[in-house]
Amino acid sequence: MRKIRLLQYAGGAMIFLLILLIGCSDREQYIYKGNSENWEARLKVTVMEEGVTKDFTLNYRGELKDLTDANEIMYEYRTASSSGKSTANFSEEPPSDKSFSHHSGSNRIAFNENQTVDVIVKWGEEEEKIELKNE
Repeated sequence: MRKIRLLQYAGGAMIFLLILLIGCSDREQYIYKGNSENWEARLKVTVMEEGVTKDFTLNYRGELKDLTDANEIMYEYRTASSSGKSTANFSEEPPSDKSFSHHSGSNRIAFNENQTVDVIVKWGEEEEKIELKNE
């Protein structure tokens, strides 16, 4: 009985310390969103002491079958201090999802939270530009 109570106290103390550490972590997050006629884009930027990570997600707003005609999708985003670019090729197999993502990181901490993010999406013969703004 005493061992169980001791384990309960230890478990509770560990949970408290974990919550305390998470709450004290020195990081900021910014979410940028925007859309165009055919696409929705989101960029989550996390600024930490060690650097900056960026998670970019692009979602097609139409039907998946409409993407089948495009042999590839190229998308890129640009901020004042960085950029990211990716290509999905469908020449051998049609797309199985309407969502595309890109993750990147940098040890540079310079980041301007008030900037806009410019996105260019090219698929087939189509091209759209999206401006993302911080929420």
